[in-house]
Amino acid sequence: MITSDWTLLENVKQKIAEEANLQGSATWTQKDFDFLSYYIEEKAGCRLSVSTLKRIWSNNYQRLPHISTLDALSKTAFEKDWRTLKSDSLVNRAVKKRTEPQKLFRQQKKFRKVTVGWMLAIPIILILIGAATTLQKRPTKTKVIGDVTFGHRKTVENKLPNTVVFTYDIEAIDADSFFLQQSWDSSRKVEIFKGTQERTDIYYIPGYFTAKLMADDEVVKEMPIHVVYEDWFVAARQPMSRIFTFDKTLWSKNGHLRINKDTLEIKGIDVNKEFQLAYYYVKNFEVEGDNLSYTTSFGMQPLENVDCPIINIHLQGTKGYYWIMIGNKGCGSELAVRVGDKLHNGKTSDLTALTTNMYQWNDLQINTDDKNVRIDLNGSEVFSTSYLDSLGDIMELSYFFNGIGMIDNVKLANDEGEIKFHDDFED
Repeated sequence: MITSDWTLLENVKQKIAEEANLQGSATWTQKDFDFLSYYIEEKAGCRLSVSTLKRIWSNNYQRLPHISTLDALSKTAFEKDWRTLKSDSLVNRAVKKRTEPQKLFRQQKKFRKVTVGWMLAIPIILILIGAATTLQKRPTKTKVIGDVTFGHRKTVENKLPNTVVFTYDIEAIDADSFFLQQSWDSSRKVEIFKGTQERTDIYYIPGYFTAKLMADDEVVKEMPIHVVYEDWFVAARQPMSRIFTFDKTLWSKNGHLRINKDTLEIKGIDVNKEFQLAYYYVKNFEVEGDNLSYTTSFGMQPLENVDCPIINIHLQGTKGYYWIMIGNKGCGSELAVRVGDKLHNGKTSDLTALTTNMYQWNDLQINTDDKNVRIDLNGSEVFSTSYLDSLGDIMELSYFFNGIGMIDNVKLANDEGEIKFHDDFED
């Protein structure tokens, strides 16, 4: 690792720690690193393992981390990928090096004898002006000089995997490079080129995604991609970049939905290491996100390596989402709640009321009335908040566990009490 890389990485780490309100990394606990992992995922859309973060913050490496890891860190700190951040840093350093000698040279000129005639001084001044002008040049900003189109077509309905054909017209954009990103996941960004009008990409899990058409680092156009499935969809990740899916024949659906430990191991998932288990139901539920009633039951099985078992409950709307974390007793610092534009972080807010015994069945209810949210856990109010920006209609229900989780009694109703979705897993 060259010195500039080392220095830049330290600056990135320092910025992340400051923004996450984590100081003095030498005293960080396991919970601090767990929070940092969730924090980076929230900011960059990419999950880094706790072991990776520990290695980076303890400087326990001989070479640069993988580029995808550097991208996640730099996007969290400065909203730029690593190469762009490094390039900007090198440009600024080069400008500084060139500018300082010129400044010293101008200062020395003041002390020269007036016998150095103006005929000699004028060419030198012109050279300096030209050099300064060159140094001040920056890459031109992306320009849109005409119509830009961006569309898509799904090749199958209510099935997965689903190849989506993206269509675009970027001829009217003046930029150096162009990209298509299928969702929040920056690792799924692919380069496209002028002279082409189609690019395909594949979705392995259902959801309500936002695809982006990008020129250089700017998002030129966005559009929703609603990848619907005909039933519940079950998937696991280990690591986050690798997806395992489970056919219906592998589900344990005896009065509730779960995946057994044996099934996970048969699929190749090591339950003694970090993994994520997810349940999705994706369709247009015809329920307004700002006025709804949602109930569900959940629980988890004990695993030796999971100190803080946590469930993330996700309700995705067309304009915003609910992200509600419930954890085991003692794990309140690891939690977060996001509803629309309002984020509550367990590091800076007391979310301990959102903890329970995760190894038993628990009942959760969310009631939202005109953007005023109330959360009840096992029959008692544990949290309330409000938000400003509308969430739109609900398009996705999903659950994410950091271990073996199970769900039951899922019910979603509109503001008139009309039940739009219900599953007790009895049939």
